[in-house]
Amino acid sequence: MTQATNTFDTYDAVGIREDLQDVIYSISPTETPFMSAAAREQVKNTFHEWQTDSLAAAVTNNAVIEGDEATLDASTATTRIGNYTQIMDKTVVITGTQEAVDKAGRASELAYQIAKKSKELKRDIESTLLTNQARAAGSSSAARTFASMGAWIATNSNKASDGTDPTASDGSDARNDGTARALTEDMLKDVIKGTWNAGGNPSVIMVGPFNKQKNFWFHRWKY
Repeated sequence: MTQATNTFDTYDAVGIREDLQDVIYSISPTETPFMSAAAREQVKNTFHEWQTDSLAAAVTNNAVIEGDEATLDASTATTRIGNYTQIMDKTVVITGTQEAVDKAGRASELAYQIAKKSKELKRDIESTLLTNQARAAGSSSAARTFASMGAWIATNSNKASDGTDPTASDGSDARNDGTARALTEDMLKDVIKGTWNAGGNPSVIMVGPFNKQKNFWFHRWKY
């Protein structure tokens, strides 16, 4: 079929209003499972400290006679460790004109950009918490940084032969994971066992999207 002569269609017209949906779709992931699961603590200094302690190893020969004179056991001090606070920011600059014009998908450009930057900031925090970053006190010319999870995991790890754990257990030294390997069930069981024997009680496993696709039967172990 052909169009009739002198037909005036949308290709000829001027002034057709745009058809723009009044919504903005976010296509980026915004979940922060590690940070969301972590406990909150209000701090009042740039260096926050806490104490840890551990029990003596269990023995199987703890038996004394009746009326035995007690032998004084040695006491051990607690371990005092800490971490620095880190300042992170996301900035927004909006002109008064942009705030005043009629916009699609948001009434206020300022409010929309603040909400967007807040989500971006949460992702920055999540990513930094899970990286290999050692703590640093900073200075007037260098940013202060907190020790991330990689710097705290100094024992009960399973890594490649060329990987190294942090030399300290206070977050002052980053780890070296070494050559990347495919996740196996044996690796997972090894870490769970080591953590349990050291006094931990792991209940959550977090992995990246690649390892989430690995097909393993993970068993719930009871000791």
